[in-house]
Amino acid sequence: MTRPPVALLGMALSVALTGCSDPGAANAGHFRQVIQQHFDQYSLPAACVGKRFHRFPYELTDKREAFRFEPDAPSYGELMVGLESAGLVHRSGQTYDLTDAGKQAFIPEAGFCYGKVQVDSVDYLSEPAQQGQRLISKVKYTVSMVERPDWSRDAGFTDAFDITPSGFQNTKHFAGPDNPTPQHRKTVLVKTKGQWMLLGLM
Repeated sequence: MTRPPVALLGMALSVALTGCSDPGAANAGHFRQVIQQHFDQYSLPAACVGKRFHRFPYELTDKREAFRFEPDAPSYGELMVGLESAGLVHRSGQTYDLTDAGKQAFIPEAGFCYGKVQVDSVDYLSEPAQQGQRLISKVKYTVSMVERPDWSRDAGFTDAFDITPSGFQNTKHFAGPDNPTPQHRKTVLVKTKGQWMLLGLM
């Protein structure tokens, strides 16, 4: 897996669509291309899980093994069992280390990442509005996951991390209320120098 710099995973980035017949067009088809190129250019993974395990080897002490962020959330021990079931880590006593597959998937501070985002549609775009010296449009769009590795379908892994059949993680325990369904997302596009650019991902 091509690993993007960690900063790219959490920062709002800008990317212009090149090679389009009308880079200034404000319509769903063109905006879908702009968003897709952002994901493609930076090789952003579709999903990352287990970011709390920020370095390996990882010692799972008795206290850590039982720890839960919420009463009904999986424990650290249960999450590590899911990673082991998927073949991403191996255990020696209380210490877990990455397998070859784990080394390919693991990105420090992001977790175990997999899949590629495919932008399926732009479902809503606001009427372009002037903001200072530029036009902006708020966009809602739908994505799916492609190029999903086999290990991400392992039953122990999907149960531990609450992975939906789509490949995305159920956000009940792992994401904020602003994005309850990971297949449906939103962003802002800005028009500068005659081209629409992606201002940020949400």
